[in-house]
Amino acid sequence: MKSISINLNDKDHELYLKIAKSEKRRPSELAALIFAEGLGCFFCETHVSVEKTEDDYTEKDRIQQKKNEELEKTEGWQDLDYDKRREKGFKHVCDWISNHQHVEKPDGTSSYIDPLIEPFAERIRDCVLSD
Repeated sequence: MKSISINLNDKDHELYLKIAKSEKRRPSELAALIFAEGLGCFFCETHVSVEKTEDDYTEKDRIQQKKNEELEKTEGWQDLDYDKRREKGFKHVCDWISNHQHVEKPDGTSSYIDPLIEPFAERIRDCVLSD
C-alpha cells in the first residue's frame, strides 16, 4: 500500500490532532476520510479523464472490442457511416475513463455516471470504515 502526506505547520498539526481526537478518529483515518470527501467535492464540477489500464476494461468491453475488430475486417466497412456500422453491431469502446460518463438507458433516455472519482473515494472510505 502506498501513502501520501501533506505538510502542516506546528500549530495546524496540533489543531488537526485535536480535531481527530474530538471525532474519535486516528489522525490517519481522519485524513483518509477528508481526502475521500474532498475528491468528490473537488471533482463534482470538474471533468477529469484518465487512460484505461488493462484491468479497467470489463468483460463486456473485451467482447465488444473483439466484435468491432471482426466487423472492421469486413469488405466495404470503411464506406459505411456510423449509423450503418451500429446497425451491424459496432459500438465504440472508450480507452479513457472519466468522472462524467454518458450512459444511454434502455428506454432511450440518457444520463451521466461517475465510474472514476466516486468509486475511488468509496474505496478509500471503505478502508477506513471497515477496520
